[in-house]
Parts: sequence; C-alpha cells; structure tokens
Amino acid sequence: MEAPIPLDASPRSFSSIPTPKMTSFESYNAKTTSISYPWPSEVTGVERIALSAQGDLQRVLSAFFARPIVIALVYSNTLRQKTPQSPPEPLVLPNPQAIASASPTSPITQTRQVHLLCGGKIACTATSIVRITSPDIAHLFLEEKYAIGQMFRRLEKVPAFELLSVGLGPVVEQEKSKKSLFASPTSSSGENGSTSGGESKEDQLWRKYKLVIPDFECEILEVFPSRDMFVDGEAWLSGENQVAQSSRKDYSVNLTIRLSKAQQSFFLVVLVACILVASFEGALLYSGRAVNCYSH
Repeated sequence: MEAPIPLDASPRSFSSIPTPKMTSFESYNAKTTSISYPWPSEVTGVERIALSAQGDLQRVLSAFFARPIVIALVYSNTLRQKTPQSPPEPLVLPNPQAIASASPTSPITQTRQVHLLCGGKIACTATSIVRITSPDIAHLFLEEKYAIGQMFRRLEKVPAFELLSVGLGPVVEQEKSKKSLFASPTSSSGENGSTSGGESKEDQLWRKYKLVIPDFECEILEVFPSRDMFVDGEAWLSGENQVAQSSRKDYSVNLTIRLSKAQQSFFLVVLVACILVASFEGALLYSGRAVNCYSH
C-alpha cells in the first residue's frame, strides 16, 4: 500500500529537465510531432525524408539503398583566427598547437566538399563551412578525421537544425553568393553543368541548412545529382534506369518519325488527288462541257 502524500507537500521541481526548444521547421509536444516547411510542390514524400535529415543523411541514404554510404573528401581549406581582431590565416595540418588553442576567441574554420558515395556512385555532394571553438572537437574533426554526421554520433549530441532553403534544378546563384566559400575550386561538385553520372543539372535536388552544437557549427549545401535516385533506387545505382530511359527515348523518336512519315504520305495522297481533280475539271472546261451537270 502506497504511503499517503502529506497535505503540505510542495510540487516537485524538475529543474534538470531542459525546456523544449521549438523551431519553425519542427514542433512537438508530449504526443505529437509536426514538420512544417514550404516545400516545392514537386517534391515527393521520399525526397522530403532526405531533405529533413538532421546530421544523419548517411544513415537515411544507407537505409534507402540498403548499402553502405562512404564519405570521400574532394577538398578542404582550413583557416585559424589567432585573436578576435586578427584576420583568418591558412592553417596547415597536422598542427597540435593550433588544435589545442581552439577557442571562441581563436576559432578554426574549414571549408570542405565531400561526396557521399553509394556503390561507387555519387549520391550527394556536400559543401560545408565548419566553425570549431574547442580543442576536443578540433581533435576529432581535424586529426581523427570524423565526418560531420559522425561527429554528432561520436559526441552523443543532437544538433539544432535549421533548413534554410530547398530547390530543384541548378543551385540558384543567390544561394551560392551568400557564402563565397561555397564556390568550389574544382568543377566536380555537380552544382553547375552535368553531373558525373551524366544527369542534367535540371534533374538536381538541393538544400541548404545549419547544424549547431556547442563549439561546432556547420552550414551545409547538399546537391543530389538526380531525382531519379529516389524513384529508381537500385536501378539508378546500376545505371539500368538510364538504359530504360534511353530505350523509351529511342522508341519515342522512332514513333515520332513513323508518325511524321505517315502524315507526309497522307498529305502527298491528298495533294495528288487535288491535282487530278483540278486536271479533270480543267479538261472539261477546255472541251466546253459544264463541270457540274444536273438532270432536269
């Protein structure tokens, strides 16, 4: 039998429980979670799942393709600011002294681009600006080479997430110009022109977002090379969908040609018939006979 609660007992204080943090993207209460964002009308449900990933895109893509997702570094540029007043300077790694001195007043920033590879094919190109203000985090990220997504799992922290923009086709210029560091020194990002898999940039899907935990802030631009990947899955990885699309395109072209030839033949027959009728009527007029004869 439970002991009776004293009448003068004061309510318990749960000061150790953090206050719920809501964002314009996601809100929740004890029983309900809601995602709210002005998605482009063309975006599908599967695409929204990938676009909503909060530092765990590798896990989401691995679950979708049922294959490992591997991070491949394309380039990285690291800068160090020795004092709040000094300009950022290039940082050559490894540099244990600089790593140990990382702090809010002496931050380390890195601009990097990586490919998320699945079966050797680029499933996503991610260009990031990372700001580090802690020696421990600098060690994990710059020396142990943890990728951004793995950093949150390694530190056992859920990042604050802000989805800044989403788009279809080429990345709009104003998004890239907001941060000049997003400009790639190479042409392999797939943001402009055709992607490495031969898909047109018109097929791209992209998003720009922020991830933040204490001492580790990231702003990321991700470009998915083709929306077909979210429809065809394994067939997209193997290239079978491109063969099928090519076959459908060839069939469509051949059908158009056949229809065009049929139309040309029809018009030719009509033209010949018109010429014959005109010749017949001309012969009748020449012989003095009426073209149209009626019986009375």
